[in-house]
Amino acid sequence: MPSPKTPDRCENLGDIREGLDDLDRQIVSILKHRMAYVKAAARFKPSEESIPAPERVAAMLAERRAWADAAGLPADGVEMLFAGLIRWFIEQQVLHWRGLHGIADRSGAS
Repeated sequence: MPSPKTPDRCENLGDIREGLDDLDRQIVSILKHRMAYVKAAARFKPSEESIPAPERVAAMLAERRAWADAAGLPADGVEMLFAGLIRWFIEQQVLHWRGLHGIADRSGAS
């Protein structure tokens, strides 16, 4: 499958959508790779309570804001996206940690 056109070479909305779909596929692949690190980190967490690490999250968000600024992107929006991603990955790490330690899901979800 050929690479999508660059944004400046797109001739119609179909080209734009093809480019966006290709990028979204790449993002999903990157999220899968990030999840592998998140799950690996669970092995090094001594307790479920140690997983959220709010001081680490704050430092990460500040760093992502700086990256956004350097890339010419709105730092508030990038921080919001990463805050949501980090929250979701923390939830996934908690579930994985519980599985590693034979602890049943206490959320009440089935």
